Amino acid sequence: MNVIVLSRNAAERYTQATPWAHIAIADPGREPLPESRCPRLRDRLHLEFMDVTPEDFRRNPAFERFRPFLFDADQVGQIIAFLNKHKMAGLDWVVNCEAGVSRPAAVANFVLEYFNSAQKRFAPLRYQPNPYVFARLIDSYFFMIKTTKFNIHKPSTWHLH
Repeated sequence: MNVIVLSRNAAERYTQATPWAHIAIADPGREPLPESRCPRLRDRLHLEFMDVTPEDFRRNPAFERFRPFLFDADQVGQIIAFLNKHKMAGLDWVVNCEAGVSRPAAVANFVLEYFNSAQKRFAPLRYQPNPYVFARLIDSYFFMIKTTKFNIHKPSTWHLH
């Protein structure tokens, strides 16, 4: 399994020789990516949320206009369900957003944790994983494992760096 982070422009043209799944993140109101021409794309999850954190709202009141578009519990559930749906398929994963720096790096790092992958994490300087997105995914996943009998993949170790 390989996980790739791309910008929207790169994702629109992306293709590869092996089966893959795609988590496409867009700014709210932005058109979803066009249908892929790659016959090996197995499934795509479209999400819309802004690259903001609650800390942004505290530091700069102008960010309040983005509060309705903060990454939320429903989106966490969609990501976990999507990964669980494909957990046995042996797919590669592509995660993108507009710039391909913060939101997809956070989600891609969670994908790596979910599958207990040894692949190097997406980290600065090239990537700036959104800490709120990653924390919500990790926290929610642990909560699901503790409180449900849902048949989800439970990694043996978690790397929170």
